[in-house]
Amino acid sequence: MLSRKTKITGYGVALFIIISGIALIQHKKNALNQIPPVKTYAVVVSTAKTRLTETQITLPYLAEVQSDTDVNIASKVTARILFIVPAGSRVKKGDLLVSIDATDLKAREKGLRLKISEVNNQIKAKRSELQNLIRLHQHNRELLAIQAVSQDKYDTEASQIISLKATIEGMKNNAAALSQNIKELQDTLSYTRIKAPFDGVVSKTFVSRGGIANSGKVLLSLAGGTEKRFVTRVAQQIKPLELIYQNEYCDLHSLHSTLNGLNEYSCPTQTNLPTGSRQKVRLTVYKGPGILIPVDGLLNINQQHLLLTVEGDKTVAKPVSVIADGSEGYVIKGIASGVEYVLAKPDIMLKLLSGSRIARADIKE
Repeated sequence: MLSRKTKITGYGVALFIIISGIALIQHKKNALNQIPPVKTYAVVVSTAKTRLTETQITLPYLAEVQSDTDVNIASKVTARILFIVPAGSRVKKGDLLVSIDATDLKAREKGLRLKISEVNNQIKAKRSELQNLIRLHQHNRELLAIQAVSQDKYDTEASQIISLKATIEGMKNNAAALSQNIKELQDTLSYTRIKAPFDGVVSKTFVSRGGIANSGKVLLSLAGGTEKRFVTRVAQQIKPLELIYQNEYCDLHSLHSTLNGLNEYSCPTQTNLPTGSRQKVRLTVYKGPGILIPVDGLLNINQQHLLLTVEGDKTVAKPVSVIADGSEGYVIKGIASGVEYVLAKPDIMLKLLSGSRIARADIKE
């Protein structure tokens, strides 16, 4: 067993340790209380004030140049090309564009005319035979009355007259069919010399001299005039009002058609741009009075648009509705004119939502 003195000594040491610990803790507390609080600095931001003004919102897009006067000229005959206007040539209405070898067609026409001449000669001979038979038949009618000829002979002559008339009609129909074939050949022959339907420029050729023009094959493209149109295709939720190209405006009209699920709009223009080319344009999607907020003026959280309005050195998030948006920013409603708001990147706006103070760098009008 420990002696009484040893126990007293142990209790004394323990008490000393406890008292020392309490004193040390109190000393630390006093030291911490003397440390100044951490300074919080205001976030420097730009601000602006809402204003109701005439506003235009646009979106960048591509538009295709189209033309109703530009045509592809195709061949209606299969033959060798004797002449074709070079690409880039400027032509007048009526100028020869393409000449196609018509030797075979002309030979066929000559053969048809010979057949018609032969048929006409046959018809002439048959008519002469018919006239003689009719005269004989009339004479035999008189003889039949006195029974100088038999009834069978008379009836046979009548049948021969009917047969000859039918033969002549058949020949006449054959001659008419041959004449129709000649007309069709002459129509085809007219396509062996293709002339310009209007003033324009040969933008492209697809065959060369000496090549073969096949029926239905495009020979060349002819671009005419400067009256063309821009055609643009947009998503269904976009309703463009006008198209802007090189600071020139033209009103857009719906074509009530779609391509690959995109609605088509068109506007007329005067331009020398090549048909089929695609040009960078801007589409006006809103035009009228409204409060325009720059792109850095709204915070989008959980599909909600927030405008951080300024109250003293703090900000208050105000939900607003977006009427239209584009390159220039947002047109909004749900806020009065003259309200000061913050312009900042999303990360800074999120910081301000936590309650940070602001310091105005400038106020943008």
